[in-house]
Amino acid sequence: MEYFETRTALKDKQKIKSMDGSTKKRLKDIVESIIESQLDLDAIGKPEQLKYSDIDLWSRELTKKDRIVYAIEPGYLYDMSNEAEIIVFYQYLGHYTDK
Repeated sequence: MEYFETRTALKDKQKIKSMDGSTKKRLKDIVESIIESQLDLDAIGKPEQLKYSDIDLWSRELTKKDRIVYAIEPGYLYDMSNEAEIIVFYQYLGHYTDK
């Protein structure tokens, strides 16, 4: 499945590059898990659906402090017309919207 990273997610990814190796590896493992099994509730990172959002957002735990926030959205919204649905990563750091 294709994916798209928002500006916030891309900035977070740059910050993660300067973090310890275990955080970088965990990010890689979780992203791969999301791509393979988007909404598998038994997957790595304790997936949970976020409440109080206008869209169907999900999160997974990167660290005790940080959450990966993502959604499954129509590909045409991101100029990926060949994909019916894509994964959109909104953030990799922070705890939901406490940035």
